[in-house]
Amino acid sequence: MSEPVNEISPASQVYRRLQQRIDELPVPFPRSDSGAEIRLLRALFDQEEATVALELSAVAEPVAAIHRRLTRAGIHVEQVRLAGLLDGLVRKGAIASGVVRVRGAGGYRPVRTYGLAPLVVGMFEFQVDRLTPEYVRDFHQYLDDGFRESVVGVKTGQLRTVPVRKELTAGRAVGSYDDIRGYVRRHPGPFSVINCVCRQSASLVGQACTTSSTHETCLMIGHVNPIGRELSGEQVVSILDRAQAEGHVLQPQNSRRPAFICCCCRDCCEILRNARKLPRPADALATAHLAQVRIERCTGCGVCVKRCPMDAIALSDRRARVDASRCIGCGLCATSCPEDAISLVRRRGARRPPRTNTWMYLRMYFDRGGPLRVLSVGLRKLLGKKI
Repeated sequence: MSEPVNEISPASQVYRRLQQRIDELPVPFPRSDSGAEIRLLRALFDQEEATVALELSAVAEPVAAIHRRLTRAGIHVEQVRLAGLLDGLVRKGAIASGVVRVRGAGGYRPVRTYGLAPLVVGMFEFQVDRLTPEYVRDFHQYLDDGFRESVVGVKTGQLRTVPVRKELTAGRAVGSYDDIRGYVRRHPGPFSVINCVCRQSASLVGQACTTSSTHETCLMIGHVNPIGRELSGEQVVSILDRAQAEGHVLQPQNSRRPAFICCCCRDCCEILRNARKLPRPADALATAHLAQVRIERCTGCGVCVKRCPMDAIALSDRRARVDASRCIGCGLCATSCPEDAISLVRRRGARRPPRTNTWMYLRMYFDRGGPLRVLSVGLRKLLGKKI
């Protein structure tokens, strides 16, 4: 295990300031007693990069805007060099990037943008295919030191659970935003798939997955990830079918227009593993459905008990019983029931997911700071300041 961080040294102070800056984002990044969060930052940023990152916004911006902010802060670096430094941070998976189309004299042209990223979904996921055992161990220690409590069970999460098949729901029809296969088939694309960072991290510390036949289970919707493999829409549906067969929970981004879908297993997924430790996982994960057993059909075979990723089903008097406080509505029990004795029903009071990813993050800002926080974010954006 790494030595505790010396908070007095100037080098450590810039990382502490960066930790505090990232903690202002919608996803918390709290201070820990062990300093694991500082070690995670040191692995991705040198001191100069950390100083520059302090001036990045939660909303990705072009180099020119970032250069102006750095100059106002008394940090002088040539714009060309700044662009190279930011590109290097993107390659290391330390910050987020995107592309916007800017109108100029010759028409519209693409411009690269850069912004701060939270730890999850963000810096940790960006480490796919470049993880080290040390980084994984520090991440797991940070989970134990308080990060888990700050992100699991929040009112608005970054992921939600959807049924593995639309046909599993009874009564009220499943919302179009929960019919993930229909969403993929309607989407114009492009699509891609990348390796699962959770499975990679588990294997690096000697916890190889026992349920998945491949690491390629993280699906990108609407863009092709540079480290991913491009897919057709039908290939995406085929991966969803395989996930269902192998007992994986479908967790798209928590909006009605998700940009990614995770196919998560109970062995490796950090969200599922940590939620399963809670007394009431259903309160911790965004879900709109609940498994319901038709007792007259149940033969007590126990297949659903083994299939459930949250240990929400048990046999009583040779019949399956569902603990509603543990059920996350994934539908894996229903797809495996040989007697068709289980279906999903919509939970009473289930929240609709935010319309877009922007609205999701605004909800998260609201959850952390109320309406004044959201108003402050909007005002700073209008004024061209970092948020």
